[in-house]
Amino acid sequence: MRLLMQTEFRAIVHSEYGAPEKILKIAKRQLNSEELGADDVLVKVIARPIHPGDIQILSALPQGGPVEPIPEGTLRVPGFEGVGTIVRLGTNAKAAKRFSEGQRVAFFPAKGTWGEYVVVRHNCLLPVPDEISDHIAAQMLINTITASVLIKAGHNWLKAPITLPVYILQNAAASGVGRLLTQVALDRGVRPIRLVRSNQSAERLRSALPGPPVFSTSDSNWKKQVREALGGYKLEVAFDAIGGKAIDDLAEVIDDGGTIINFGSLGSNMGTNIYSLAPNNIALKSVSIMSWFRLTEDEKQKDFELALSLATNHPELFEVAHEYEFADFQKAIQHVSSPGKTGIVLLKSPI
Repeated sequence: MRLLMQTEFRAIVHSEYGAPEKILKIAKRQLNSEELGADDVLVKVIARPIHPGDIQILSALPQGGPVEPIPEGTLRVPGFEGVGTIVRLGTNAKAAKRFSEGQRVAFFPAKGTWGEYVVVRHNCLLPVPDEISDHIAAQMLINTITASVLIKAGHNWLKAPITLPVYILQNAAASGVGRLLTQVALDRGVRPIRLVRSNQSAERLRSALPGPPVFSTSDSNWKKQVREALGGYKLEVAFDAIGGKAIDDLAEVIDDGGTIINFGSLGSNMGTNIYSLAPNNIALKSVSIMSWFRLTEDEKQKDFELALSLATNHPELFEVAHEYEFADFQKAIQHVSSPGKTGIVLLKSPI
């Protein structure tokens, strides 16, 4: 099927990796008349989130994963997630049954969502009902998938036989993934204990999402508070999104033979003292969203359905820090790393 449109659109692009303020620019791109692949769908992007991981990739930081080379003379468009409306479908009959032109969809994974248009495989699309706002739809897939990957990893590292109640400890609990991990855990009968890095953040989280205990690691006695919250029960799994010394601290709290599951480095990926794990025979496990790509299509669709359920029933989990105009992308990027930020930073396209 040929694209019937010939139009210019804007995209945020880079030809090399480095500091985002130096390498990124807005460039005009051309929607050409090349055929869409049978499984492809052309989507006009309404809004997309800017995740810390996006900036890590742009900056070629180790925590961003392997650097994908940019061929000489070409430009890369960042971004993997967002919400938009379908402009044109490929020829896949299954896609035609599920989707239609003009339909609003969330999408992940997609390459180049920091453009005003993006081509996405049809099995990476999720129809968005009217009751879910663009603000939520734009951000609901990556973080939910990450939370799902984490809860599965945590379950796999519990020692058999599993005896209830099961407690987990999670730092960076006020983050987008942290909030969703808490809810997924609660829905599965797991009892989370939440850690944040300041008393102010603790108060905000207790107010916004009441329920499981919240402690600030800025308090000198937070480890004692965690042990008291356990009420004598064991703590076998802790989730870390900060890295560095945060892992050492978790190792002091978790029970003998437990596991720390790291999935990020909001603080630093340097400075962990491997010997801090030894006294309690602690295992350190690294998990990333990349493991999700090895799942079957049915398993992936279940995680899409989970995202839809959470977005429908718990919209408060999807907080937005601020929404920026497309041309203000540098301000948006700076906001992502600003101290005290809560919620997801969104970048919208012109209507």
